[in-house]
Amino acid sequence: MSLYKDEAIVLRTMRLGEADRIVTFFGRANGKIRAVAKGVRKTKSRFGGRMEPFSQVSLVLWQGRSGLDTVTQVEVIEPFRGVREDLERFAMGQVMLEAVDRVVQEKEPTPRLYTMLTDALHSLSSTKSPLVVGGFLLRLSGMAGFAPSLDRCAECGSQASWFSPPQGGAVCDRCRAIDAEEVGSGMLQLLNDLMIQGAWMETDKETTGIAVRLARFYAEYHLERRLKSAAAADVLVVEQ
Repeated sequence: MSLYKDEAIVLRTMRLGEADRIVTFFGRANGKIRAVAKGVRKTKSRFGGRMEPFSQVSLVLWQGRSGLDTVTQVEVIEPFRGVREDLERFAMGQVMLEAVDRVVQEKEPTPRLYTMLTDALHSLSSTKSPLVVGGFLLRLSGMAGFAPSLDRCAECGSQASWFSPPQGGAVCDRCRAIDAEEVGSGMLQLLNDLMIQGAWMETDKETTGIAVRLARFYAEYHLERRLKSAAAADVLVVEQ
């Protein structure tokens, strides 16, 4: 039993009893952390508003014998209020938090992913482009060991214009499976730019929607999990 410190992003919270919450954090040094925050639902709690999803916080936790640690101190580093208080940004940000929650293991540090998530949240704070989400999902897939091939056919290395998550991304007409989708070389270039350089580019609503959908389907296939929060983000891609 001991105290330890970490810097973390709040991924989600769940009620526990009358006044407590179970908070799932993504820590820079400790990976996923599940901890009890005692009394946070009381109106006079000093922790209350500091442990909302998206908040970047500095933590002190008590590691006991149970599977849940206990939050003893918490200070906000960056509240990402612009993401939390805007419906469109919130919906897109939830996709990223859910995807990270699916990938990160408890007490397994992944500092590169932590930095990637904080960078993506900063980007989302300054833009409503769903391409931020698309680029994040592609990079997350790569960090999880399933980087898509986007510049050449994943099967034979030739030029490609089709996309198939089960085959590893870009595929040519000769190698494509029956359920591959023809997307064109321009779309594959956009996806490649998103994965390598981030969401710096601007494009039309339809192209953006296709790119984010392909990135989502690729991530869901290789992470073997449906992203429930992505349904709301899909609506935003169409209506923005």
